[in-house]
Amino acid sequence: MKYVEFQNQFKNYILISLADVKNIDPHFDQRRLYEWQKKGYITKATNSYYVFADKKLSEHDLNFIANKIYEPSYLSLEYALQYYSLIPEAVFLRTSVTPRKTRQIRTPLGNFLYQTVKNSLFFGYTLETIDNITFKIAEPEKALLDFLYLRKDITKEDDFYELRLNSEIYKEIIDKKKLSTYRKRFKSKTLSRKVRILANSINEQ
Repeated sequence: MKYVEFQNQFKNYILISLADVKNIDPHFDQRRLYEWQKKGYITKATNSYYVFADKKLSEHDLNFIANKIYEPSYLSLEYALQYYSLIPEAVFLRTSVTPRKTRQIRTPLGNFLYQTVKNSLFFGYTLETIDNITFKIAEPEKALLDFLYLRKDITKEDDFYELRLNSEIYKEIIDKKKLSTYRKRFKSKTLSRKVRILANSINEQ
C-alpha cells in the first residue's frame, strides 16, 4: 500500500490502528508506518495506533482516543468532574477507570491515566456524541463516586472544602437517588462516610 492509498483509505479516521490497516491489506509491510513517521506524515500515538500528523484533534477526538487506546475504559474522576463543571480547575490529564491494570500512557497527543476498579464497579457511564464523535464518560454521580472511592487522601471535612466542588452545579445535576443507588453497589463503608461528609459540606454552602 502506497501512502496516497493509505491516506485516501483512512482520511476520515480519528485514530488508525494496525488492525485496521491489516484488514484492508493483509500483506501490509509495517515498516511503511515507520517510514511515514520519519517523513512527518503520521504520528504514533501508542504501539498500535496512529493519527495523521496534520490532523487537528478536538477535545472530543481526544476523548474518543482515551477510550480506544486502553479498552475497556471510560472517562471519569477529575477529568469527568471538570467536564461537568463540578470542579473549577482545568484538567489536562485525561483520567479514566478500567477493570484492567492501572496504567499511565504518555503520547505526543496528550497524557492518559487509567485507574483500576473491580469488574463489578465498571458501570455508570454514558455515550456522549458531539460533532459526530462518540465517547464513553461517567455519569456525574458515578464520576464523583469513582473519585471519592479511589482518592484515599480525601477523608476529612477540610479535604472536601479544598476540592472546591461547585455546590450550585452539584445541586443542579446530581441525582441523589441515583447517587445513593450507585453508592450501595460499591459496598464500601468508607465511601458511604465520604458521601455523607460531602453532602453536609454542600448543604452548608
